[in-house]
Amino acid sequence: MPPLTKTLLTRRTLVSIAAIAFLVHARALGAGLVFDDRGAILENPVVQGDLDLGALFGTDFWGRPPGEGPGTWRPLVVLSFWLDKHLFGDSFHVTNVLMHAGTTVLFALALARRTGRERLAIVAALAFGVLGIGTEAVAGVVGRADVMAAGLGFLSWLLWSEREGEPVEPRRMAGAALAFAGALASKESAIVLPLLFLLADVLLAPAGKPVRIAWKRYVPLLGAGAAVLGLRALFFGSLLGVTRDVQANPLVGEGFAVRLWTSLRLFGMALQRIVAPVNLSADYSYAAILPDRSPFALGVLLGAVALGAVVAAAIVLRRKEPVLSLAAVTLLVPWLVMSQVVFALPTIFAERLLYLPAAGLAIAIGRLGEWALERRAGAMPPAGGKKKGKGAAAAAAAEVAPIPADRWRMAALVVGPLLVGNAVLTWGREAAWRSERTLFAAAIETTPSSARAWNNYGTALLNERQAADAIGPLERAITILPTWSEPHAQLGVALLEAGRPVAAEEHFRKAVQLDPELAKAVFNLSVYLARQQRYAEAAEVLRPFVAKFPGRAREAALLRQIEADLASGGGKR
Repeated sequence: MPPLTKTLLTRRTLVSIAAIAFLVHARALGAGLVFDDRGAILENPVVQGDLDLGALFGTDFWGRPPGEGPGTWRPLVVLSFWLDKHLFGDSFHVTNVLMHAGTTVLFALALARRTGRERLAIVAALAFGVLGIGTEAVAGVVGRADVMAAGLGFLSWLLWSEREGEPVEPRRMAGAALAFAGALASKESAIVLPLLFLLADVLLAPAGKPVRIAWKRYVPLLGAGAAVLGLRALFFGSLLGVTRDVQANPLVGEGFAVRLWTSLRLFGMALQRIVAPVNLSADYSYAAILPDRSPFALGVLLGAVALGAVVAAAIVLRRKEPVLSLAAVTLLVPWLVMSQVVFALPTIFAERLLYLPAAGLAIAIGRLGEWALERRAGAMPPAGGKKKGKGAAAAAAAEVAPIPADRWRMAALVVGPLLVGNAVLTWGREAAWRSERTLFAAAIETTPSSARAWNNYGTALLNERQAADAIGPLERAITILPTWSEPHAQLGVALLEAGRPVAAEEHFRKAVQLDPELAKAVFNLSVYLARQQRYAEAAEVLRPFVAKFPGRAREAALLRQIEADLASGGGKR
């Protein structure tokens, strides 16, 4: 990008934007590796072992081969985990917060280049950096997938956008395509970015002129997307396929109409959490959100009204306020992937998925701040973002002209409470991510009907050697979803440590009966039987599992030990 002779986006401004985004999220530096971080990092053999490019591209986000996990393929994020682990001293949370700060700067640069309105971009970036909904992607290390996809997406937009009269630069187009490929290799939802770029071109086209789309500029982006999907198919065996289960997404197996009604309610939930990020939860699995089977349910109707209002804003404001129209589209386009209408996701709802859609709210706040900073009270830029004056020089001069003190006071009065309020909510929410117990103590307050929230809270107590206290939460999880294996497996451990071996064995066996392929269930029952010297029974439980999953080193080692004990004549007859 050629340097600007007059600009508000100086190095000092960009550093300040990054510093504010970093400091507001600094409490996340003390967070633990909790919830999904455990599976994606601590239990991921690709992250924990030596660098293996074959495994990096040939396994999913959790280090599992095709068919054994959810099927989410994000090799660039897994590589970043590996670098954190082996080169940067387990700096997972530091990297997350730094990436968020960098993404905020890229958002400012991309928005300024595409709109030509730097005040808008600065205020929007400040808002994006502190939005409370961002905590779920920044504090949880697995949320890095959302942060990286957004950051690389903004970089692609920055390189891809053209200023009026500029020639198309092949190097910029190549860089934009490479950044888009990185975004797609970070998270599958980035596939909608070219659509967002296209709609931005349409919405921000000069008023009164026909919209002309240079379609050839999209070819590198589409080629990069096809290349990433081809790599996924080559190394992982599928284009976009993922595995789903009812425990994480109750919409599995439901028809289109039920998914549509539920999607409307989910949109209302998403919009509420973006605008007012209070009572957030780490989990919304069964039965926190159940399918809606009627279009007349209150949540469905409210969601439909909210969706209709955002769509109407995108259409009605197209001429008079194209930036606000862009804000609505930025919220809507990423929602297409997570709406559950096109296809069911591995999870029914997660707040970290709202990291990129929240940029739409940030743009709207940026427009409000831009209005407050106008030199003349009530001044509004004309449609299309062009300021009145004698050409581009006058527009640039107006953009960087000194801002009177009364305008600063107006901006502080209008935008300040929104930024400060979100910063306070962000700081408070990130305290919950300190440990597994604190995270799910908060979750059971917000989503008390979530089986996984109760299971994870009970498991956290169990890990802190509070077995007696863990029994109640684990039993609550089983009451909500009796057919889920994991809480039975964990309850068995809690009961055993509480001195109730008969009840413990009952739940160990129930866990294996419900899911004989759940490693935790098989391992817990086998260890219990082996400790009672019932080696033949333990081997009978382990053999089919190890035969099907020979790569599971822990279970294979246990089976070898049990078989050695059997061969030596040990065990109860």
